[in-house]
Amino acid sequence: MRDSGLLDLLVEEFEELHDVDVEYVAVGTGAALHLGENGDVDALIVHAPEQEQAFLDSGYGHNRTQIAWNAFVLLSPDPLPSTLNDAFQTLVDEERCFVSRGDNSGTHLKEQAIWRELATTSNITLVEDVNGIHPVGDWYYSIGQGMGAAINMAHEKGCVTLSDRGTALQFQPSISLERYEFDDETVFNPYSFITVDGGNEEISHQFLEYLLNDGRDTIANYTIGGEAAFFV
Repeated sequence: MRDSGLLDLLVEEFEELHDVDVEYVAVGTGAALHLGENGDVDALIVHAPEQEQAFLDSGYGHNRTQIAWNAFVLLSPDPLPSTLNDAFQTLVDEERCFVSRGDNSGTHLKEQAIWRELATTSNITLVEDVNGIHPVGDWYYSIGQGMGAAINMAHEKGCVTLSDRGTALQFQPSISLERYEFDDETVFNPYSFITVDGGNEEISHQFLEYLLNDGRDTIANYTIGGEAAFFV
């Protein structure tokens, strides 16, 4: 949400409405949940439902509320099949250069879920190591960095990468990669707000109320190049 430019806009509007200063750090979902576990933040905006539920079940947070959604897309220098599984199968069969965030973010977790699902219907070989679950081959790059770095590397090397729609729209004018979207529930990408236990619950509640009211209109009307980046 930060890379799309939307988060800065939401924070600015909230600060003006409530005369408060908001500080945030933009990291992948895995790192964000770790910050929440340590009590280093008051609230989280994350997009990895299973990991979020584990966070809640462990007693680190509460009041998880979906505030927006979009979809995961593939950015590629060359044409891809129209279905998600066929597109990922093509990456393996043709050993197309692929850049993975490899950072335990929501995007990286979704990528791993897609590989696992593909392996149930295909004979692809997956391994699990420090880079997560992924296919075997020197065509697969795991960089341990954020979405912007992954997109830039894919652009420079002529590789494919998985991105959220909002960030893809923000980067597309300056990269030589086409965006491929899929009519598949697997790529559904919900963003949720979680209040961290022990944090400043009053301000967190105010921010959530803003996101569900005035902020909802800001999210719904936020476009990049004339295209909606998020939906509510």
